Amino acid sequence: MTERRRRSIKAPSGPRKKETVDPSKFRMNPPPMGRTEVPKPKPKPDPNQPRQNRERSSVPPQGGGGRQQGGGRGRQQASQGRQQGGRGRQQGGRRDQPRRERPEQLKGEDWARVFEHDITTGTVTALTEKGMKCCRLKVKGSDVLPLNHRLYIGTDAKRREEVTAILGMAHFDKMSNMAQKDLPVAVELFVTEHGQYFVDKFYNKAGPISLKQHSYELLPDVGPVKARNMVKAREGVGVFASMDELNSLAKIKGAELLAQRFVEEINDPALQPRLIELLLPVTA
Repeated sequence: MTERRRRSIKAPSGPRKKETVDPSKFRMNPPPMGRTEVPKPKPKPDPNQPRQNRERSSVPPQGGGGRQQGGGRGRQQASQGRQQGGRGRQQGGRRDQPRRERPEQLKGEDWARVFEHDITTGTVTALTEKGMKCCRLKVKGSDVLPLNHRLYIGTDAKRREEVTAILGMAHFDKMSNMAQKDLPVAVELFVTEHGQYFVDKFYNKAGPISLKQHSYELLPDVGPVKARNMVKAREGVGVFASMDELNSLAKIKGAELLAQRFVEEINDPALQPRLIELLLPVTA
């Protein structure tokens, strides 16, 4: 009989277990002691001093710490004094303080119309008559000034019966909500008061700006069709005799439309062309 071969089958063994460290034998590394010293910057030499004095001044003398402390305190007190003085100047330069010089924008302006009066501060926001510029004024008394009330703001101090000082100019985006609402009303009252002047200077003389646009189209809500109808109404009578005739024939509100255009130009100084510059001041 033949001998059977012994076959040894090597079965794969499982993963070996990692050797675990006994927690009782675990030790942490000691933390580093101390810290590295950072070299202090050397004082910069004064370029105005000669070299010998620079070398001497670079070495601080003994007992100079007291002088440094005293000098530092003196400098701190001086800086605090300057800060307090700056605060005083800021408080003195508030918007409600009168200006020593008349603003350049009010050159040539003599009268202004009231459209807001704050009785708590005695401040009035008014609209000038020649250039429709908004300004802030300090007035006398505690009575509320009515809308469209005229105030003299000229250079003759004797004629200023109600205005004590000119505080400066007023910007539309910085006005109160009440002032922004009353400004168009004040402008419309001014245009209505001088209605015949604006009819003669604008509505009776307005012509084409270009081949595609008429001057009437500068008014809000007036398109090409509306502008052609206004031109036909004017050609039918030659010229408009009054603001009422303009409104009835052209079927518009002439004073209101022109006032809206003026307010748009006051709100946007870059808006062109500017009817304020073309039509004002009123010379009638």
